[in-house]
Amino acid sequence: MIFAVLIVLFCALLALWNKLKPRGPSPPVYPGALPIVGHAHQLYGDPIYFWKIQKKMYQFSLDNGGVSEIRFGPHSVYVVTDPDDSLVVANTCLNKPYYYEFAKEMFNRGLVTASLTTWKPHRRLLYPAFNMQVLATFVSEYNTQARNLVEALTSEVGKEPFNVRHYLVNQLLKTVCQTSLGLETKDKSIDEDYANATEDLFMLFVERLKKLYLHLPWIFAWSSLKARQDQLLKIMNDAMFRVIDRRKAELKGNVDKTKTDIRDVKFKPLLDQLLELSDTQDALSDAEIREHLDTVVAAAYDTTSIAVTYALILLGTYPEVQNRAYKEVQTVLGDEDKDFSKDDLQRLVYLEAVLKESMRMYPSVPCVARSIEADVKLKNYTLPAGASCMISIYGLNHHAIWGPDVNQFKPERWLDPSTLPDNPNVFCSFSIGKRNCLGRLYAMLVMKTMLAHVLRKFLIISDINSITTQYDILIKPADDSQIRLELRSG
Repeated sequence: MIFAVLIVLFCALLALWNKLKPRGPSPPVYPGALPIVGHAHQLYGDPIYFWKIQKKMYQFSLDNGGVSEIRFGPHSVYVVTDPDDSLVVANTCLNKPYYYEFAKEMFNRGLVTASLTTWKPHRRLLYPAFNMQVLATFVSEYNTQARNLVEALTSEVGKEPFNVRHYLVNQLLKTVCQTSLGLETKDKSIDEDYANATEDLFMLFVERLKKLYLHLPWIFAWSSLKARQDQLLKIMNDAMFRVIDRRKAELKGNVDKTKTDIRDVKFKPLLDQLLELSDTQDALSDAEIREHLDTVVAAAYDTTSIAVTYALILLGTYPEVQNRAYKEVQTVLGDEDKDFSKDDLQRLVYLEAVLKESMRMYPSVPCVARSIEADVKLKNYTLPAGASCMISIYGLNHHAIWGPDVNQFKPERWLDPSTLPDNPNVFCSFSIGKRNCLGRLYAMLVMKTMLAHVLRKFLIISDINSITTQYDILIKPADDSQIRLELRSG
C-alpha cells in the first residue's frame, strides 16, 4: 500500500513540475489524458489493440503539423512525424530514453541500446564488417538458405493458407547465425529456443512499458516478470557464450574441427572480425562481443522475417506486381536453376522496389525514441529537456508528401526518382539520422535472394485486406493464415 501512495505522490509532483516549468510553444496534446497517469490507461490491451492506439497517435501527429504530445504518467513523450523535425531530433538527440534501459540486460552495449559514449566508438569498429566487399562473400550462404526455405515451403503447396513467418524465422536465423557467427549448417547452438526466448523478451519489455509501476527498478526487481526475464536471458547468454568460447578455441587451433561447408576463402563472419579486434586492439571484451552479436542476430532475423512476410502477402494480393517481379527474375537468370550472384541481385531493380514499398507501408519497427537532454528547437515548437521524443517511422512513411496514393501499394513509384518525394526523410524503415541501421545493405541482399528464389518456384496467393496487425516491439501479422502456395508451371 505504501508503495502505491509513494508512486502517486511522485507522479503528482513530477506532473506539477512539468506543468509549471517555463517552456516555448507546446505541440497539441493527444486527446484523452487523465490526471497523474496521462495516456497510460489507453495503452493497456492486447497487441492488436495496442497497434490500433499507436496508429491513432501517429495519425493525430500527422494531422496536427507533424508534432504532438502524449503523457505517460508525468513524463511527456513528443511524437514527431514531420520529416525535417524528425531529422533534427535524430541527429541532435543521440541518447535513448530511460525505457530503453528495460532491454539493457539483453543488449547492454549493443548498438541499439548503447549510450552515446559507447555507441560512437563501437559503431566505428563494426562499420567495416557491413561494407559490400564483406557482404559479397556471404551471397553463397544467402542462396543456400533461400533454397532450403523453398524446399521447406514445398510441403505447403496446394494446402490451406499458413503462417509463412514461422518458416522465415527458422531460415533467417540460420542465415544470420552462419554469416554472423560462422556456424555450420547442421550446428544447433543457436536454434528455435534462442529465437523463442528473444520474442518472449520483446513481449516482456512491452508488458513492463505498459505498467507504470514496473518502470521503477526496485519494484520490477521483485516482480514475476523479472524472474521470467532472468530465465530467458540465461537461455540466450548461455547459447551465445558457448559459441564465442568454441570459436575462440577454433581460431587458436585448440579444437580439431573438420569443416563440412565449402566457403569462399575471403568469408569472415562477424564473430571472427570482433575476436580479431579483441586480440589486435584490445577493443572489445567477451561480454561486449556477446552483446553486439545478440543485437545483430535478434535485429536481423526478426525484423527481416517480418519484412519478407509482408512482401509475400502483398505479392500474393497483387498478381500483376507478382508477375512483373517473376518476369524480372526470369530475365536475370533465364531458365537456369543457378544461384544469384551479387551482380544478379543488383539487377533485380523491380524486386527491390517491391521490398521498399512493402517496408514503406509496413515498417517492422514503427518508431524509434530519443532522450531530449537539452531544449530542441523545431520549426514550430520547442521540445523541453527532460522529455522523450518518438520519431514515427510509420508516420513518416505515410506522410502526405507521398501524394494522394500514399496508402496504395505501388512499387513502380520507386523506379523513377522524379516521382519520389523531394525530402528523403519520408522513407526511414531502416531508421533515420546518425543512429540508422548498420545492417541495411545486408538485409536487402538477404531479402532479395529469398524472394527471388520463392518467386521462381511458387505462385503466391494472399489477401492483405484480411490480415490483422499487432504490435509488441515490432509490428507483425497477427494471423496464422497468411499465404497459399502453388507450384509454377513454367
